[in-house]
Amino acid sequence: MQSLPQVKETAAIAISTDGGPSQLIIYAACPAGQELGKDALRAMMQNSIKRDLNPLFKIHDVVLVDALPRTPSNKVMRRVLRDQYLSGI
Repeated sequence: MQSLPQVKETAAIAISTDGGPSQLIIYAACPAGQELGKDALRAMMQNSIKRDLNPLFKIHDVVLVDALPRTPSNKVMRRVLRDQYLSGI
């Protein structure tokens, strides 16, 4: 999804609520002034995943953020993203 010019960076997490199957959540950091809505961005990302990865992967939700949380060694803190998402459900 880094090929989408509307997105600076992304991070994918999987969540499982109520013991069900995992759901794909995409966090997207977009440049200031990004005009696309969440649904349009989700559709573009889904098409990109279908074309480049696996058509069986389905995006459950897209969360727009200003920046992704990072460790001092510059790794994305997916655990923080997962906790934030689950606390917002």
